[in-house]
Amino acid sequence: MAEQETKVIEEAYGRSMIARNRGEKMAALSGAFAVGIARKNKDPLYDRMIRFKKAYKVVKKQILMKYGMKGKMAARVAATAHK
Repeated sequence: MAEQETKVIEEAYGRSMIARNRGEKMAALSGAFAVGIARKNKDPLYDRMIRFKKAYKVVKKQILMKYGMKGKMAARVAATAHK
């Protein structure tokens, strides 16, 4: 299981087609990890986000408020492991 998570982290921090600076990459990666953590924890906010596509951004902000710091920590680990 840990090997699979490591692979996902490495893929998440790889190159993108859009040139972004470090802050933008960290923001995108933090959001992705926060949503992933919410999905893993079976959070009702995640279910709402998936169910109501129009309210996606509003609910994603709520998820970022709840899991943002955990997402940032996971993004930092991914960033340092990728170097």
